[in-house]
Amino acid sequence: MQLEMIPCIVCKNDMPKLRLEKYGYKNCVDCSTTGTYKALVTVSGEGDHTWNDIQILTDEQYSQYSKVENKLNNKSLIEGENESDSLEGFTSLTVEGL
Repeated sequence: MQLEMIPCIVCKNDMPKLRLEKYGYKNCVDCSTTGTYKALVTVSGEGDHTWNDIQILTDEQYSQYSKVENKLNNKSLIEGENESDSLEGFTSLTVEGL
């Protein structure tokens, strides 16, 4: 199967027409300004009533989250808790832009 190609509106190189028709992107991957995304798995609830969620974060949001998480881990380690227990009971974190 050969993909039909159209020119990118930015660099004029070929890009798949499907990229425009199905996803609405007018530029090619190389000209895209969208950054990477990261997934953060969260576990909520207690006992038999627990569930997992996936939070999709931009690189900037994940960086903010990591800074807060590192501060919590460092504080817990200073107080003598085990590193694995430092976020025990942690249910949510507000990251600007979510």
